[in-house]
Amino acid sequence: MISAIESYKHCYQEACLLELRALKPGNVGYHSDGHGMSVSQFELSAQASSEPLFSPCEGVGERILKAVNATHDAVADNTNLGIILLIAPIAQTLLNCGYNSQLKDNLARVLLELSVDDAKFCYQGIQRAMPGGMGDVEEQDISEVPNVSLLEAMQLSAEKDRIGYQYANTFSDIFEHNLSIYREYLQKWGSQEWAVTAVFLNQWLRVPDSLIIRKKGLLKAREISDMIAPLANRVLASQDPTDHVSGLLSLDSGLKSVGINPGTTADITVTTVFVAMLER
Repeated sequence: MISAIESYKHCYQEACLLELRALKPGNVGYHSDGHGMSVSQFELSAQASSEPLFSPCEGVGERILKAVNATHDAVADNTNLGIILLIAPIAQTLLNCGYNSQLKDNLARVLLELSVDDAKFCYQGIQRAMPGGMGDVEEQDISEVPNVSLLEAMQLSAEKDRIGYQYANTFSDIFEHNLSIYREYLQKWGSQEWAVTAVFLNQWLRVPDSLIIRKKGLLKAREISDMIAPLANRVLASQDPTDHVSGLLSLDSGLKSVGINPGTTADITVTTVFVAMLER
């Protein structure tokens, strides 16, 4: 019989691969590589990061650092930092309490218990991944040694970064919006891959992508969200999303040609799919 930890790892890897199979314009997937990264790197990253993320003997910060190190050793690139940051506290919650209907409440307690040490380990992981477009902030800058808990550090970043926002708001994008979108479109379209696309498009329409904001600025990020809206809304309203494959592929090519990567939206999508996989 498969152990709980192995089951969580399987759900995580399955979520990462399912997200790659979904057509997500501007983001790396089986439909198209991009931004100097390949699908094979993301496959290897999912496998390499699963072991440290679900190790039974780590805290959240250590999970993040060790998962980043494992990813870097496997692919020598920052392919999944956002995913690691989002999955680590959920993994801690599962290892503490198991999976049950109180996942969000249990997660809230884990977030409140995050320590300064968790923040220090997390900062080391972010520094190792060397993500682009981080910029400088007045308090608890990523280049410094933090003196607040990881939750407090994330709360300071929440206004500008959607991953920090998840920590500050108990992953509300996932639990209050995206899970219901995934279920709705899975039932409507009968396809896991297209249900993932629906989550991705809906998240991007609701909230401009914070990776694009960091790299291109808020006005440009809003402009891009407005630009994708007509096609995204047609896809979400359709009875058969495959009618829009050519349009989505054309948008994908156009976004990648000018370096637009809705990476944070993709990270939130993976996290949504992971929780949906646990529900099974």
